[in-house]
Amino acid sequence: MVQLVRPDKNKHQYIIGIDFGHGETSAAICELEWNKSAGTSEKKFRDIDMDRNAKKKVIVSAICKTPDGRYHIGNEAFEPDNLIEDTQLSVCFKQAPKQIDGERELLMIAYMKTVYERILSYEENLKLGNHIVYIARPSGWVDENTKELYRQMAIQAGIPLGGLTSESRAAIFYAMSPHVGFAKEVSQGAIVFDLGSSTLDFTYLSDKAENPIDYGYDLGASAIEQTIYDQLILLTEGVQEFVDIYPKYVDALRFKARLIKEEAYSKDAETRTSLKFSLDQVMSDECEDIEKYEDVDVKIKFKNVGELNRLIEESVNYLSRMKEAMIDYRDNHIHGKKVHGVFLTGGASRMNFIIPLITEVFNLPESQVKIDGDNPSLTISRGIASLGAADAATDVLVSELEKKIPSLVNTSDLQGPLILKLAETVSESSWKTVADACNNFKKVNLDKNMDMKDLENMIKRYLEAYKVCQLPNIISTTFSKYLRETSENIRIELNKIISYYAPGREIRSVGMGNLSTGSAIGQELNKMADSIAEICAKNTTSTISKVLWAALGVFLWGVFAVLYYAVKGVINYFRSEESKRKDLCKKIEEKEEEIKRNVLEELFDKLSNNTEFTSVVSTNMEQYFNKLVRENIKSVRIPIE
Repeated sequence: MVQLVRPDKNKHQYIIGIDFGHGETSAAICELEWNKSAGTSEKKFRDIDMDRNAKKKVIVSAICKTPDGRYHIGNEAFEPDNLIEDTQLSVCFKQAPKQIDGERELLMIAYMKTVYERILSYEENLKLGNHIVYIARPSGWVDENTKELYRQMAIQAGIPLGGLTSESRAAIFYAMSPHVGFAKEVSQGAIVFDLGSSTLDFTYLSDKAENPIDYGYDLGASAIEQTIYDQLILLTEGVQEFVDIYPKYVDALRFKARLIKEEAYSKDAETRTSLKFSLDQVMSDECEDIEKYEDVDVKIKFKNVGELNRLIEESVNYLSRMKEAMIDYRDNHIHGKKVHGVFLTGGASRMNFIIPLITEVFNLPESQVKIDGDNPSLTISRGIASLGAADAATDVLVSELEKKIPSLVNTSDLQGPLILKLAETVSESSWKTVADACNNFKKVNLDKNMDMKDLENMIKRYLEAYKVCQLPNIISTTFSKYLRETSENIRIELNKIISYYAPGREIRSVGMGNLSTGSAIGQELNKMADSIAEICAKNTTSTISKVLWAALGVFLWGVFAVLYYAVKGVINYFRSEESKRKDLCKKIEEKEEEIKRNVLEELFDKLSNNTEFTSVVSTNMEQYFNKLVRENIKSVRIPIE
């Protein structure tokens, strides 16, 4: 497992997000303002110039290696002066890694290294050690070994890697930002539609879906470029002969096909596209046959983009396959789930047939299909930078929160209030039982003479029933209520720290009571709280019962002893049965506050000093609150991989 760079607020000032796409590469930068609360921070992403000479934010994912060992990327890779003898030119070389030292993998490492070095040279504020880089992977790369190899490749390229995430995750994070305003759709249920050069990836998210639903199809826009190359460029007289003799120029010609595609789809639907280039534009001056091919012209004409659409449909059924992929994802991967919006990312998503297909298949108005108006080619890199900045903040946040755990989960501090609550609850409920016995004594069998001993026996029977039937539930309920109240206090303390680093990520509930019961962790914590309460009740009922009985024996039976001798043989002759009984009960009821207070104090003292009781309570509370805090800390983490 590779070691990622952990964010350090004393060291790191910038986050860089790089999208090494199959067809295009882009990057964005975000400044970290550790000295400011995140709520007042003005940090925003900024797109990085990837080709300063051409003033481009996006470059084609292409690389060539000249015989002198130098690498050239982007449009520079296709310059005839670089395509000399023994030059290695590669485009569309990105694939799921299989081994770290494979040919394609080493080429990708070289490309990553060159891109990163260019960023360092362009961004004067970047110094070694003052930034972290985050990158994205295709959403279809779900195998853990594949992801781990990709991380290794980035690190081998010299990149200070902070994390890896899926392209769709980066896209949706960006879509939910105020810059785009797609958060409402995501909460209700939305799809990220990512059309890249090699794949078409879907991701479904909603507040009700526990995990994103990712699925990809081999329907990248490079299929259109290949069709243009096969059906138009290659069929031009002289071109097939040329590539047979000079196969190293095939990728350069495919790049021309890409430019034709981009030109056609950048225009209005009815606008004519007419492009022309000569083979000598892709040939090095060192080619022996340059004069033979310099007059070979490739001419591409479309009277409108519909003509191109018909070509790719007739040749490779691209539009039909695109629609079939949408239907398959709808019916077989998110079956029955509501789709309230679709967010488009990837430069190819601007092709004019995409939105009509989406509105048809997902039954949406065009207003609910959104695309980054600036440049959808930059969506992923912007999302990575923003997501990386959030991850850096929450990583530091988690460290701060973990430092707080010992003080939050100090069982010696938590026990006292719990024991007091137990003592209060038991003293009140046990007295209520005594009062119920007295009330019944006043009313039952008034035709029968009953004395102080009968009252004493009735109270004892009621208390015995109370111990067996009520006391365990009272103890359990008291434990549960205390766990919930203390959990809420912990939430408030955690949020004091969270609000500084990551406002909006505050813990809104702690998985207790009716709050958050729909979430897996909420349900788990509720079950755990109930289980702990049950365990504590089971293991402490006997102890509490003994202490209660002893306390009542001291205070209640003491009252009986005094009264028994004071009233014996006196009230029986001069009062009615009803009045006699009321008088007997009154002598007890007058002692209510004194007895409750004394029982409370006795319970608190005895339970506080009972090592068996405190051990059970301490062990189970520590287990629960540690889990509670750590699971809730997890919930504030941004879902980077």
